[in-house]
Amino acid sequence: MSVNALFARVKRAAPVSLLLASVAVVGPAFSQELSGPGTTQPPSTGVGGSSAAPAEAAPTTVKRIVVLGTQRIEPATVLTYITLHVGDDYSEPAVDRALKSLFATGLFSDVKINWDGSTLTVHVVENPIINQVAFEGNDKVTTKDIQKEVQLQPRMVFTRAKVQSDVQRIIELYRRNGKFAASVDPQIIQRPQNRVDLIYSINEGPTTGVARIIFQGNKVFDSDTLRAKIATEQSAWWRILATNDNYDPDRLLFDREQLRRFYVSNGYADFHVVSSVAELTPGGGDFYITFTIDEGPKYSFGKVDIVSKVKELPAQELRPLVKIAAGDVYDENLVENAKDALINAVGTKGYANADVSVRLKRNPENRTIDVIMNINQGPRVYIDKINIVGNNRTLDKVIRRELRFVEGDAFNQDLVDRSRTRIRALGFFKDVTIKNSPGSRPDKTDITVAVTEQSTGEVSVGAGYSTTSSFVGEFAYTERNLFGRGQYLRASIAVSTLSKQFQFSFTEPWFLDRPLAAGFDIYKWVTNYNQAAYQGDTTAIGLRLGFPTSEYGSVGLRYTYSISKVSPYSNAPIEVLQAAGSNTISELGYSFIYNTLDDNIKPTKGTVFSFTQGFAGFGGTLDYLKTEGSITAYHKLFSDSYIGHLTLSSGYITGYGGTILPIQERFFKGGDSFRGFKLAGIGPRDVDVSGDYGAVGGDFYAIGTAEVRLPDLVPADYGMSFALFSDFGTLGHLDTPYRTCTAVTCIRDNLALRASAGVSIGWKSPFGPVQIDLGIPFLKAPYDRTEIIHFSAGTGGGM
Repeated sequence: MSVNALFARVKRAAPVSLLLASVAVVGPAFSQELSGPGTTQPPSTGVGGSSAAPAEAAPTTVKRIVVLGTQRIEPATVLTYITLHVGDDYSEPAVDRALKSLFATGLFSDVKINWDGSTLTVHVVENPIINQVAFEGNDKVTTKDIQKEVQLQPRMVFTRAKVQSDVQRIIELYRRNGKFAASVDPQIIQRPQNRVDLIYSINEGPTTGVARIIFQGNKVFDSDTLRAKIATEQSAWWRILATNDNYDPDRLLFDREQLRRFYVSNGYADFHVVSSVAELTPGGGDFYITFTIDEGPKYSFGKVDIVSKVKELPAQELRPLVKIAAGDVYDENLVENAKDALINAVGTKGYANADVSVRLKRNPENRTIDVIMNINQGPRVYIDKINIVGNNRTLDKVIRRELRFVEGDAFNQDLVDRSRTRIRALGFFKDVTIKNSPGSRPDKTDITVAVTEQSTGEVSVGAGYSTTSSFVGEFAYTERNLFGRGQYLRASIAVSTLSKQFQFSFTEPWFLDRPLAAGFDIYKWVTNYNQAAYQGDTTAIGLRLGFPTSEYGSVGLRYTYSISKVSPYSNAPIEVLQAAGSNTISELGYSFIYNTLDDNIKPTKGTVFSFTQGFAGFGGTLDYLKTEGSITAYHKLFSDSYIGHLTLSSGYITGYGGTILPIQERFFKGGDSFRGFKLAGIGPRDVDVSGDYGAVGGDFYAIGTAEVRLPDLVPADYGMSFALFSDFGTLGHLDTPYRTCTAVTCIRDNLALRASAGVSIGWKSPFGPVQIDLGIPFLKAPYDRTEIIHFSAGTGGGM
């Protein structure tokens, strides 16, 4: 239904038309008059269209202007929109301009101007105000998505033109979602005080799919290969989760670009799409999409020349940054990567405005392309101003202290990139961009740090399940950016079938406004170690202090005082029985971490090395030395879609001063820490005559993990990730006087190599993170406990 027909229907349904209602309600008259005696005349009471005064030899002067019909708008505001004023000469062209000006504001549905020879009377009918906007009948497209498209919002002025424009926007949105038969019928409901409710009644119609995607002119690559390179998919009954199996004109343009990128990355520099046509099938329910392409000849790289006018960067030093060799198949991506590498290299020397241009010279006779890269340095640039935008809650200083540059420093692209990585690692922002723009002088540049804040506080109440801890219930409050100061606070209570955990932690990352991270932890853990046949109860308080030693390195100091209690089960092995009772531990420790990851959240390259030691013996009942270390390296494999990482870790604990380590201080591995085996599933075990096993832990472990993160196998919106892994290592070297076998029990302990391999599946579900590890052990000891499937579902969502 058209908008004009809509209003006709509303007029028939209501006693008084909404759009004409304000004609009957004449507001208080507002007039402007010429001053002086004898100049004021009463306004005309006649009703009629625009009329001119009788023609006279001399121009007629406007002596008075009266505004009628206003409700929300001040009459004085109406006068600002017209060009006629008291004292001006009256003319028909001036009245026409006034009418057009008032209608152009969009504030009025009707305007009439009357002239009686001295008084100009302006009658206006105000457009209503929108009370609310609603959508009915939409299923395929969410209300949230439609709201992003329409212009009219509550408290805006209602106009026919904007309604019609929004109708077209909604229809176009449905066409992009494969609903080409969708129709929209706008309706209004009258409300008091000249307000209306605007309702868009939507008939979505059937979804038009893609029956077939056809390629014409392709000789090098077959049609199946090309279909895999574009976003649009052919409709099929098994693609119930597919979102790209409908015709979308915008997506078709994207597909054309995807085809071009694919061909030019394989040497076909002259490739172009001749046409892309979508035709409805005879039944009208689906589309045939036909791409006609011209592949052109295949090129290889010819000569690669770098012409550098930057004295500090001669061409021979820049050449290793350009990963192009003569004779290689031409790849446009390599050219773009080389250009970016040169821009970054020049930026590290302070030339923010350096110009790097690439010229390609085709040689049709031998089908090669020469690459000439020209570098013009421009003036050396220094940082003028640093502007931070988007931080509505986070204090400026929290962001500034992560920057690796200050005002007055020479511009350095490496430091800009490093600053972005550090700000993003805070976890306070969804997006971080750092851009430079011309400053107050040619040798100055302004830096703008734009951040998009995300929620950093969370109250979570939920439940989960894992094969390690069985059912888990948790209540927790976490704030990673307390009061916008970057402080961390967490209080949590977690209860599962195996354990009860209570924890309170606080960290100030910049203690005394210096790069000192100070904090404390208070916690109590009560855990049932069924594999080792005892219950552990630990209550502790810890103090922490950390500081950076370099751009990538940091040192942490800590002190922990804990009270640990062991309560054996009735069938506990002798190791557990000997550890029964309470111990107090006073431990002083330190750690060193070196982190060069490009992204702490989802790294693609870099290394993390950590080394920690703890000394117990400054009071308490136990004396020991615990040492642990690990190193993890990330690297791209095959392409940017495959990310591999290798982790090697090891630990050793030993008592001194006659201390025999109780079982709760040893290392236990398995479950999350060694997939394919149960919690505490590897390492020394106490075997009794009935054949039951009990884990007793080990003093030494060495474990490695090799993992490859796979490209997205399903649309990224599903939040799923896939990886292949292999865990390998050992646990053992038990230092205890109870190693000898008796008629009842015998401790089995060796450093045999264990290994497993499998696939890991992660899902960011609406109920919390879900992790499934399928691990198959292929090296194990006879007494190890295996677990093929390890499942965990995180606790419920935050508020």
